[in-house]
Amino acid sequence: MSFTTLGDYIGSFFNENKKFLAANYPGITLSRLKAELKDFCRILESQFDDIYISENKGVIEEFLKKVRQGTPLEYISNRAFFYRSSFYVNENVLIPRSETEIMVEWTSEYIKKNKLNDISIADIGTGSGAIALSLAGEIGEIEARIVASDISPMALEVARANKFFHRYRYPKTVKIVFEESDLLTNLDEKFDIIISNPPYIKEAADLSEVHGQVHRFEPHLALYLKDEDYDNWFKNFFQQVEEKLNTGGLFIMEGSELHLEHLKDILSEYQFSNLELIKDYTDRYRFLKGIKNG
Repeated sequence: MSFTTLGDYIGSFFNENKKFLAANYPGITLSRLKAELKDFCRILESQFDDIYISENKGVIEEFLKKVRQGTPLEYISNRAFFYRSSFYVNENVLIPRSETEIMVEWTSEYIKKNKLNDISIADIGTGSGAIALSLAGEIGEIEARIVASDISPMALEVARANKFFHRYRYPKTVKIVFEESDLLTNLDEKFDIIISNPPYIKEAADLSEVHGQVHRFEPHLALYLKDEDYDNWFKNFFQQVEEKLNTGGLFIMEGSELHLEHLKDILSEYQFSNLELIKDYTDRYRFLKGIKNG
């Protein structure tokens, strides 16, 4: 069967590859696939169903080749939506997930509820910068300094690009800087809030829980910890947080429901109180928070 219009062609591709698409792109719809292709080819919505394949064959096949390989749509378009905004992403950073938005919402509400001002915030393992930049745009016109750090210089390049793209989305009273650092090692100042989405998947024990597409395409440095190093890695992290967090300061991190209760027990060995596990949108424990004691 031959096709002349793009709308017919992509519809046929979707129907013929439903099983593969469902396995690699859970929940994908034909309209989503069309939207991604439209953006990739820079085609206007009004033209989509009428445009001729022959005029765009090269770029269409480039897009479908990436889809056939299972490449995440966000890496194909270099765009991911997170907390009301679109962020630039590539293979050097994790794709921001909707559940992580809860940390932004929870932390911004905490700042407003406690009427905090003139504060310093650290975003550890910033990746694309989505958490830091979303928080900057949500906390209002208060004096704030946000230090976003990552061990990966390539991830920081992505975060800096997003800062440029979002420079009008947060008030001038909020200052954002980026630092290359393994956890908080290179950060000399102290903070009122430390927020983090660190690597929290055990490389061997948890692998069966990881979607194949995530394992194949997303940066392992931001995903995995070696099983035998897991506890010591977090003990080192929590000790650094304890040292760099001001008395009464908030610490909140994302983690795996498989290990958060255990990490809560480890965090309790340090100077923290009000320890609490917070659930995500699927009613699973996803976040751990605590307040630094005096």
